[in-house]
Amino acid sequence: MTGKRTGGLPAGAEEEGEQFHVVLTFRDGGPAVEGTWSDRATALEKLAGFIGSHGSVPGTAVVLWRERSDGRRERLRTWTESDGLTIHDES
Repeated sequence: MTGKRTGGLPAGAEEEGEQFHVVLTFRDGGPAVEGTWSDRATALEKLAGFIGSHGSVPGTAVVLWRERSDGRRERLRTWTESDGLTIHDES
């Protein structure tokens, strides 16, 4: 998978208590399928899997979020059929 980078924090080690959420939607504001993992590598694999299995459906979006132990969420990756993959944070 290739993509464009839009900024973000430098790559770093995972924090204790971090969780990674992958959200798949088929249209803006529509129903979503979401999964949560404590391992970043697993979440990245799931992101790629959702893109591979549902990416050709018009209007589909897949987003990978990192939720820090204090509850803050950061968008790490976004994929849309129209724009492809955008990398918001290298980590």
